[in-house]
Amino acid sequence: MEKVYFLIQEWNHPASRYRVLQYIPYLKESHITAKVALFPDSFFKWMKLFSELKDYHTVFVQKKRLWHWQLWYLKRRRIKIIYDFDDAVMFKSPVDGGGRSFKRRRTFARMVRYSDQVIAGNQYLKSQAIPYNKNIIVIPTAIDTGRYTMKDYRSDKERITIGWIGSKSSLPFLKELTPAFDHLAGQHASLGLKIVCSDFFDCGKMPVIKKMWALEEENSELQDVDIGLAPLPDHEWTKGKCATKLLQYLSVGIPVVCSPVGVHNEIIQEGVNGLFAASIQEWIEKIDTLIKDKDLRECMGLEGKKTVESSYSLKANIPKFINVIKGISHHD
Repeated sequence: MEKVYFLIQEWNHPASRYRVLQYIPYLKESHITAKVALFPDSFFKWMKLFSELKDYHTVFVQKKRLWHWQLWYLKRRRIKIIYDFDDAVMFKSPVDGGGRSFKRRRTFARMVRYSDQVIAGNQYLKSQAIPYNKNIIVIPTAIDTGRYTMKDYRSDKERITIGWIGSKSSLPFLKELTPAFDHLAGQHASLGLKIVCSDFFDCGKMPVIKKMWALEEENSELQDVDIGLAPLPDHEWTKGKCATKLLQYLSVGIPVVCSPVGVHNEIIQEGVNGLFAASIQEWIEKIDTLIKDKDLRECMGLEGKKTVESSYSLKANIPKFINVIKGISHHD
């Protein structure tokens, strides 16, 4: 029986949910015992954790870059380290001014070097880690498609809703599209923008439907959306994003308009399961195309659903996740 100790940031953090928690129920049947805990927040709690770890073969670290003394201690105890990251943690986010950070790069390099196995959320992230460790596998952020139901395209509703779901930190990227939204609202009387978040903004002309995000309501909130939006600026940091919102739109079978940045380019095939937009003018044109053509929306939505199920669903990625954990114990 393998014994793995998982360390996560918060129980409700998207990275914790998508990268760790949704896999836990499937580990038992593969003879893997798992314990999940939050990162200790004091020296005393770290010492307590270290004494608990003597019963475990492996520690799985989600995203956080550990301090040198913590890594040294784990190595001394011969505890295997799996490091999983789904964000460009080696760069500063655009919200923090963006760009390169010598300190972040150094702590990232050290974390990767000390790890026995690294799991990257996409190819771009893998390319950032490969100089420091050859044992890297890409496991995309996966969606439990069983939690989402296909949008019903048979209803003939007049209103068209363009929608966005996400965290407060990404909301500024959506807000930058306000000129496009106001332009479209001037052309289409029955158009609305739905924002599912913990924070909101208003547009000049476009009516905004504001919905507080809640895990159990994600599916029903998305059912109401006709076109999903995923804007991202082109930064080194955003290239590392794992496109959760994009996958959520595709899981309910709605077409997407997104920025051609990072992993979006791996998931979306222009004109097949979504459309790309890189300027305000393009956002207006692409959204407009989908507003006017219901059949195209349905067709792209169905293709998107297929994309998720074949490559980005939980079901498709469970075997990879389990193989990494099984493989680590035979690395000796």
